[in-house]
Amino acid sequence: MIVAGGYGRVVPPSAEPKREPRGVLLVVAVAANSIEAIALAVAAIGLTVYQASGHRPQSVADSWGVVAMAAVGAVFLGLVVRALMRRRRWARSPAVLTQLIGLPIGIGLSGNGGAAVGVPLVACTAVALVGLLAPATSRSFDSV
Repeated sequence: MIVAGGYGRVVPPSAEPKREPRGVLLVVAVAANSIEAIALAVAAIGLTVYQASGHRPQSVADSWGVVAMAAVGAVFLGLVVRALMRRRRWARSPAVLTQLIGLPIGIGLSGNGGAAVGVPLVACTAVALVGLLAPATSRSFDSV
């Protein structure tokens, strides 16, 4: 039984919302997006430490701009991951958009000497897109 409203009205068990378990593909998509958010946070921290330790890039302002964008991206993607875990329908669009932006970046990195970063990014992006666009994921959002 759950208590509804601020007046202590008890709702019978038959009126409790039934939540189906999260689909496997949704969990996979959430995991892939989580990995990307953590990677962005690590990149922001790593670049900050790199600059703080005395290394001077060609353009200090550009480098701090990259740090800021990585940090904001990590926070944003973390919020999207949280919303996906709660099966908020609106979170699917920014998650797919993030993957569609990351895919050509990973492909470009893979072909231009950055295979150590590009190949995992393409793989993670592809896995996330499959998980986000699967019909089972759509049903998982509908069952809330």
